[in-house]
Amino acid sequence: MRHTFPLLCALVLMLGATQAMAARLLMEDDLPAAAAPSSVLTPTATVNEPPSFGLHFGVAAAAGFVGAPLGFLLANALGNLSISLIPTAIFGLLPMALVAPAFTALAAWIFGNWKLTDADGKFSFWLGFAAATIVHIAATVIAGFVGVSLAGIPGLILFSVIDGAAMGAATVGTMRFFRKPPAATASAVLPSFIPSVSATTVMPLTTIPF
Repeated sequence: MRHTFPLLCALVLMLGATQAMAARLLMEDDLPAAAAPSSVLTPTATVNEPPSFGLHFGVAAAAGFVGAPLGFLLANALGNLSISLIPTAIFGLLPMALVAPAFTALAAWIFGNWKLTDADGKFSFWLGFAAATIVHIAATVIAGFVGVSLAGIPGLILFSVIDGAAMGAATVGTMRFFRKPPAATASAVLPSFIPSVSATTVMPLTTIPF
């Protein structure tokens, strides 16, 4: 009995020290960096970015500046064919209305999507082409009302500059406004509360190519 009380006291002190050490190991400050609450969810960011609006617009406007006179020259050549009146008008109107918008939209679509993947979100060709076509037809009608002569070189150059800039702005603006959103990856990091074990990255099976 003489030695029982000191042994009980020593046992109680040992149990108290063990619990204090365990609580100390589970404190937030002593957790590994991978287990910090700020890194529990870590979505991956989009790697590729589209070109700047200014550069994108410049490429589209330059293509529209080249396509506008080509469309009028092709329409003039087809309109002078020795065929009946209605097919001649159709052959003349189609290139006049579609060549310049096609040049503009194609240049903006290729340049804008050059480094992008489906996961980054691509630009739509048809929406940009529709916007460029509407602007080009409106510019042609307005030029006719204003009195700009498209038969002479000065008038054709002036019209091509204005029309190319308008089509470029409309095409690039429409493509960027209706751009497909980047595909978000649902990967997450599970924290580890064991100092010797690192965090685990979890990804859904739908994002893994087979």
